[in-house]
Amino acid sequence: MELRWLTAPEHGVAAAMADERRSGRSKWVPTGRRVLFHLYFSLVLWYLAIALVSVGVSVDEYHDGRVEIDDVVGLVVAVLVLVGLLVGAWFLYRWSRRPPSPKARLAEWRTHLTAVANGFEEEPEGRAMFSSLITTTGKYNNAFITTPGPQLSSHPRFVGDRVEFGNLVDDVKRSRDWHYLTVKLPAPLPHLLLDATTNDTVRSDLPPGLDRGLRISLEGDFDRWFRVYAPSGYGTDARYVLTPDVMSSLVSTAAYYNVEMVDDRVVFFSKPAADFSYAAPWVAVDAILSDLVPRLITRAERYRDERVAGQDAESVLEAARDAMEAEQVWTRKETVVGEEGRRLTVRARFHAIWVAVGAVSWLVTRTLLYFIPGAFAFAGLMSVIDGR
Repeated sequence: MELRWLTAPEHGVAAAMADERRSGRSKWVPTGRRVLFHLYFSLVLWYLAIALVSVGVSVDEYHDGRVEIDDVVGLVVAVLVLVGLLVGAWFLYRWSRRPPSPKARLAEWRTHLTAVANGFEEEPEGRAMFSSLITTTGKYNNAFITTPGPQLSSHPRFVGDRVEFGNLVDDVKRSRDWHYLTVKLPAPLPHLLLDATTNDTVRSDLPPGLDRGLRISLEGDFDRWFRVYAPSGYGTDARYVLTPDVMSSLVSTAAYYNVEMVDDRVVFFSKPAADFSYAAPWVAVDAILSDLVPRLITRAERYRDERVAGQDAESVLEAARDAMEAEQVWTRKETVVGEEGRRLTVRARFHAIWVAVGAVSWLVTRTLLYFIPGAFAFAGLMSVIDGR
């Protein structure tokens, strides 16, 4: 990793950012300022509603449906005031998208330049962009129910070739913030979950609901570092993936991360959210990508779930033999994992409750801030049109 921008002089960082395309710069993800902007815009809608209703009542009730000169003047004044308020909303929006202090702006610039120097794009999102235990709600022993609530966002979020890392931030319950790294593998693996012991407090930091009966034991002292869970009957497959060199790399590069292998993706995650204006999270990502991930890619390329018809060694050899006899080019079929091995049994009950609370609060807030004043504004507009 190229990390010189994290410690470069401030004037050098500012000069480098001046050369960056504005369209390519990362956008600050606001918190309190965003709330202020929403409140202001809601007041603008309320003003519009009151102004239009007042003009409509004046036309209908006081002038018997006739538009008088004072109605026109009142409407023109209301429109001019509205334009001024909308201009103010635009400036407030731009202000809300800026870092709250020069120190925060400098940290953002350092992070952005470091990402660019290492070939990553900074692309924050208002939702999680991958399926995992930390982004999924409800029961998923056969398929994910991926419904991350609107309170879950991914920022900062750095994206590269088959790689994504950053922070997952839960605006409702900040104790559920994570920093993560996810890599797309060339082929799927059974659903394996490695619960790191080094990041535990009183208990495991994983969401509750994991079937503890699915835990398996591996050789050596690996159990001291990770609790390993595999689908029922897939213990041998887990040992095929977690070879001694993979386990050694896990301990040396990812001991503080929980690890989840699901479908064709591996996810490393740990609490709390990381500060990417410092070197430590970048160094951790670099160690995992350079040492551990290549080993996992090799295991994924070689793994075959022989429970699936046509993937056992005998069937593969027979297919290859038939292709040779027919003088055809033989290509291996796309690998799949059997249904029983695709998902561990996990019911993330408490996380689902918080997601439901967040979804309800989001809906109520938007209704109060936008839908109700918007409905009154529309009713006022229709009354003005009907009066004319």
